[in-house]
Amino acid sequence: MPVLILDRSTQVADRLSDLVAEVKKEIAIYKAASDKAAIKLLDKIMPAAVLLDVDFSGNSAIAILKKIKQKNDKTVVIVLHNHTDERELKLYKVIGADYIFNKYDDFEKIPAIISAIQ
Repeated sequence: MPVLILDRSTQVADRLSDLVAEVKKEIAIYKAASDKAAIKLLDKIMPAAVLLDVDFSGNSAIAILKKIKQKNDKTVVIVLHNHTDERELKLYKVIGADYIFNKYDDFEKIPAIISAIQ
């Protein structure tokens, strides 16, 4: 099962990768630290889940979320944020985010979601 981690911080991406890898042995983890790299990966793979950091330049995280959901609306998208305002978070939900978590406080919720994906 492919899981795509999109985060500009390599430390956070590595931590998320370790967390996801503990859930299932058959997970293929892909990472991208820029919006361009994310789009290239999305053109190559069909992820079952995406961990999407909102901290990309401009509105590129929104564009990435739209591309993910256009490609496969069944892909589970977990949007990760630091201190984004409520209006922006609601926009992610409207566009198709399945979950919206605080990047640092809600890490423990991610394994259960990944584990539930078939």
